[in-house]
Amino acid sequence: MKKIGRKVPFEELSEQERKLLRAAKKTMENAHCPYSGFHVGAAVSANGKVVPGANVENAAYPESCCAERTALFGANTLGCGDCCTAIAVVARSRDSPTTEITAPCGSCRQVIHEFAQRSGVDEEFKVIMATTNFDKIVITKIGDLLPLAFGPKNLIPEERKNENRIEIPSIS
Repeated sequence: MKKIGRKVPFEELSEQERKLLRAAKKTMENAHCPYSGFHVGAAVSANGKVVPGANVENAAYPESCCAERTALFGANTLGCGDCCTAIAVVARSRDSPTTEITAPCGSCRQVIHEFAQRSGVDEEFKVIMATTNFDKIVITKIGDLLPLAFGPKNLIPEERKNENRIEIPSIS
């Protein structure tokens, strides 16, 4: 099995990477997870902003939303969905810290891939995953987590991207 990502001590992370992890950990406490008790926080780097997100569970499980998608959707809502370049993910169980990193689920990987294509970083979109106490940190790229991904570039050829584009006035 191919090794994905590289382990990095917290002290060796860039200031932006540390900032993302801290925001993800802080936001993890806002998770609404009464069924699983699994708290997940994420933070996206988007155009210099750190946009947090926490998982939200629902009794109808498919209607739940993971922290990664919550953060990315939040960045989109703030108008910087096409500027996302990195995401950090931190989790804890109901009563104790994690001892292994938590990686994005398949649905989140697909959404991350699409935001990566929108931002132009494509497979290079950074994914930072850490245990609750940051004693294990792995940095990888979405291209490694989701090889041979399907996305917007498969649906819309480059020469047709601006065809039929409608300009929507901003609301001030």
